[in-house]
Amino acid sequence: MLALLLIPAHIALGQDLALAPLTSTLAALRPHRDEHRDTRGATPALTTAKHQLRDWIESHLATFPQTGDESALEQQFHAALRDAQLLCEGPCFSLNSTLGYLDEVRLRREREFLVVQTSTGIWCGYDDSAYIYQWSNSSWRRVWEVEQNTYTAKRYVPQSLAAIHISDPGPQGRRLILTLGAKPGCSAAFLPVYYRVFEWTAPQPPRLLLDRAEMASQADIPPIKGGVTASEARLEFTAGGTGYGFGHQATRHFELRGGRLRQTEPLAPTPRDFVEEWLSAKWPEAAKRAESPALEPWHRKFHREDGQGDFPEPTQQCSPELFQVPLKQHDDPATTYYLVRSKQPGHFTISEVSDHPSPTCKPPISSPPVRITSPPPTISPN
Repeated sequence: MLALLLIPAHIALGQDLALAPLTSTLAALRPHRDEHRDTRGATPALTTAKHQLRDWIESHLATFPQTGDESALEQQFHAALRDAQLLCEGPCFSLNSTLGYLDEVRLRREREFLVVQTSTGIWCGYDDSAYIYQWSNSSWRRVWEVEQNTYTAKRYVPQSLAAIHISDPGPQGRRLILTLGAKPGCSAAFLPVYYRVFEWTAPQPPRLLLDRAEMASQADIPPIKGGVTASEARLEFTAGGTGYGFGHQATRHFELRGGRLRQTEPLAPTPRDFVEEWLSAKWPEAAKRAESPALEPWHRKFHREDGQGDFPEPTQQCSPELFQVPLKQHDDPATTYYLVRSKQPGHFTISEVSDHPSPTCKPPISSPPVRITSPPPTISPN
């Protein structure tokens, strides 16, 4: 457990004296915004700035009441950073690099915790950090943090944090913490989204259980959504279509079993979305959702990991549990027909693949793909 915050609280919010160390560090970074492009301008000096900003915030949390107005404190932080000219405003917006500047400090409550998010500038965006505080012995105690402080080309993974979710306590007081984020970028329709899950049973420090990245559309705001309980995590995003063609909706569901998070159904909310997921999976995974080993040659023929979109035609319903999904890939003029079985909402298998439509399937009533109307709901984060 981290020690209680003992930073003096007498420094007035917004005074130059309080922000002088941070101001000096950020000013020294600005002349180097075109350097270290392999890490988007980030160097260990960025960690210094992150911690100076965090320490400044914590100096005011030392006198912030348990039931204080976090929105009012957030506005005070904004005014202080604006007056110190540390926020990227005005001409700064025209720069490809915001190195040497900050974005807003965000505060919100998640259950009985206070979540603080900060953003330090880099090339084409910001590097976000997050901290969780818990009220203990009449003060706020930092119990968790996530920062990207390894500045090498392969290991530096800055992200714009979309959400931090904390579950209710489960057995033995165990909680799960879910972080959702995306790679910041100047202009890209598809970029990696990141999702991480931590297990936390106080007073032990949180333990990382899951750390994954997948390509997703940045047109959605936020580009990834999700929720968490003490025993499972769910998320959803738009995948595929990175070059042209149509994207599809992907879902991810993980359950905590024996101290490990294991992925379970569902993978997608509709038969058409499921076919895209099935084709992008490697055969050992796809085989678990194929009703016959004879489907492997079809999977091998159309398997793809490039994230390109396909060109769908309307999904047809063939029986109460069978759906026909016609798909045309960008490099194949022919249409391939996938029979998808749905025995329960959100749980699909591939029953058959063919180069001609099934005669038992009725023509579609309308053009949109068939969507199962009752998939497992996204877990509310609150």
